[in-house]
Amino acid sequence: MNVLKRIDPKSLQLIGLSAVMFIVMIILRGELFLRPVNLSNMMIQLVEPGFFALCIGIAYLSRGIDLSCVAVANLVSITNGMMLHTFLLPDGSNQTFLLIMVLVNAVLIGLACGLINGLFIAKLGIFPILVTLGTQNVFMGIGMIMTEGRAVMGFPEPLVDIGRTQFFGVPALTLIFLAVFIILCLIVHKTPFGLKLQWMGSNNKAARYTGIDTSSVTIKTFMLSGLIAGIAGIVIMARTNSAMANYGTPFVFQALLICVLAGISPLGGRGKIYNIIFSLMAIQILSTGFNLLRISPLIRDSLFGFLLVTALFLDIITEKIKNKRLIKRAQTVADTTPATG
Repeated sequence: MNVLKRIDPKSLQLIGLSAVMFIVMIILRGELFLRPVNLSNMMIQLVEPGFFALCIGIAYLSRGIDLSCVAVANLVSITNGMMLHTFLLPDGSNQTFLLIMVLVNAVLIGLACGLINGLFIAKLGIFPILVTLGTQNVFMGIGMIMTEGRAVMGFPEPLVDIGRTQFFGVPALTLIFLAVFIILCLIVHKTPFGLKLQWMGSNNKAARYTGIDTSSVTIKTFMLSGLIAGIAGIVIMARTNSAMANYGTPFVFQALLICVLAGISPLGGRGKIYNIIFSLMAIQILSTGFNLLRISPLIRDSLFGFLLVTALFLDIITEKIKNKRLIKRAQTVADTTPATG
């Protein structure tokens, strides 16, 4: 019982929800749901929305949002794809060097895009949703111009092999996502930067009065989001063996839903990054279940939209109730405190 008390209630709710849906799917379509190939596909399919949920999750904690993360990932994949097509020698002798440059390029572009977002938000005071909505279209437009709207396809085998490799039945891409996920959890919940990020999201003015450089924290937050999106760009290349400027546009909506269900409040400062993995599992089981039961994608998207609106509504109501309780408690303490004079 003591162990359960230490676990975040939201984690228990999401684990319970995932377990129930898992059991329901076994009962309904167990012969298909439990097939190793289906379980492997589920683990691969959660990687991309998982990366973008991490991007949006840390932006949420800062009381912001990053709608440009998918466009950043696509810009990274397009730039890297064109670099490989242009500079890869016919005999492949410079293949290793170019693959290293793919990683370097992803880091640089991701950080640069995040820096642009962070500067507009922190230095010019523009709302994050407006900034990242604008840069989303800018980054996508750059990708469209570079490719003329066509897909860039066909990458070196070592890169594509990453998307096919498995270790003990677990796809390599899933392991890469888990590694990034764990590192981000440690950054957010175990470092001074993570604490400053959460304090700033809870109350920006109070954070400034305590000496926190909120502009610096905001810029670093969006640069970190851009870095994760850059890594996602390489994952897209490895998984699809292609790059497109408009690839994966539904991932933004899925990432928003994953974060809200994980209890990461868009109002800022509240929520645990590690709950994203449990929310991601629940959404993936539900999505796979809809596919196996041959339920229309329109119904699935409508349900996801309803879940997002409901979760946002409950989050706002819960915040208001919490604030009222704090005010009432403060008034009670003030009324019971004897006057001195």
